[in-house]
Amino acid sequence: MPNRTVSLLAGQLDYLFEEQPALRNTAPGRLLDRLNREDRLSRARTEQPLETDRWVHRRSEELENRFTLDQIEQALAIVHKRPPP
Repeated sequence: MPNRTVSLLAGQLDYLFEEQPALRNTAPGRLLDRLNREDRLSRARTEQPLETDRWVHRRSEELENRFTLDQIEQALAIVHKRPPP
């Protein structure tokens, strides 16, 4: 059974692929970059909800990535086992 992070990433990938089907063929490393960037932006916004977008972007660059390529690959394996919508 996958860990919680991998399960959550699989859900994020399901949503992402539903919204942008062309991303289904994107390399795992590029998906990793995108999901980590979105995660860092979200965490920065949560820290200071009233700050400017510029501040949030700068702060997000200071935060560490939380996801690994292995986690993305595991999440993709889960997603690809499911029937397409």
